[in-house]
Amino acid sequence: MFIALRDLAYAKGRFALMTLVIALIALLMTSLSGMSAGLIKNNISGLMELDVTHIAFEYDDRPTYRNTMIERAQWEEWAEQTGVKAMEPMGHTIFTARTQKDDPLELVLWGMRPASFLDPGTDLGDAIGKTENGVVISGLLAERDGVEIGDTITLDRVLTELEVIGIIEERNIGHIPIVYAPLPKWQEATYGPPGGPPPGEKLPAIVFDFVSILAMQLDESITPEQINELDEEIGTTTRDRNGFYIASTGYVEEVRTVQIIQFFLFLISAVVIGAFFATWTIQRTREIGLVKALGASNGYLLRDALSQALLVMLVGVAIGLTVGLYLGRLIMANTNMPYMLEGDQIGNAMVLLIVAGLVGGALSIRRITRVDPIIALGQEQ
Repeated sequence: MFIALRDLAYAKGRFALMTLVIALIALLMTSLSGMSAGLIKNNISGLMELDVTHIAFEYDDRPTYRNTMIERAQWEEWAEQTGVKAMEPMGHTIFTARTQKDDPLELVLWGMRPASFLDPGTDLGDAIGKTENGVVISGLLAERDGVEIGDTITLDRVLTELEVIGIIEERNIGHIPIVYAPLPKWQEATYGPPGGPPPGEKLPAIVFDFVSILAMQLDESITPEQINELDEEIGTTTRDRNGFYIASTGYVEEVRTVQIIQFFLFLISAVVIGAFFATWTIQRTREIGLVKALGASNGYLLRDALSQALLVMLVGVAIGLTVGLYLGRLIMANTNMPYMLEGDQIGNAMVLLIVAGLVGGALSIRRITRVDPIIALGQEQ
């Protein structure tokens, strides 16, 4: 790396500027990774916390949580299958609602059996099941909308009243905060008449024979083919963790948007690095010719130039990553923005950024092999 280090010392201003450009790209990539991870978590944080391996929907090629209904016979049949370690019926309905202060809310009501493996517990107050209409709310409703323990939430249209008895950390689906309720109360709100049963009467039993999805813990030995066969037999569509993330509204679009932006950042990095080193190679053509005339091989010069590009990339990425992580922690500590730093995702982005830069640099530096040593003796080309 003798020539590479000599060039860095000689043209430190130009290399410092190039390093700054790379650092800014790395900073942008780090920030984008944090925002994308935060945005995606804000969409599916409720699903991420479920202790399940698969979720079964009503049969559909493209299942969603908004359009699925499963009957009791179906969930009882799933529960009897070999390889099903645990299974819980679960409800999912989006409601607009109002508090006792008449503040409007939008929420997703999740119904589940108290004390089951789906029960989220609570960070403050009591868990679901203490009272018939007691619910645990996402922290977003408490922080953003000021909902407190003891408040009453009335669901629009159905007029079902829910009492807030607990608060848990922020959990959303489709960017809408989740309210956890006992399964019978969810069934009453979703399938029962507005306002519940008349005084002194009970809802018909059929109201409690339907749910939205089945949350399951399947044994690792059960194969996708076996799952598909059971789906055809029972009339469901079962998805693994990645699949039931995709079923959340907007998840796929958000992931693809982030991937497209990242792709263009990688492309920009390759073009910028390539243009810089192409220009730098042209500027020192005579020097390269002289070194080749003195016996340096093409391989030696290419290795030296790539080492130079790698060094610039590493320094720039290290600076941008450090600043990005620092700013990310400030954002997480002082704002409510959906921002999350994930080491694996950021690490992969930085590696790809370096690779993209090296590819761009390598494509431009290859002109070294075409430099004729006679240039160094003064011949004009």
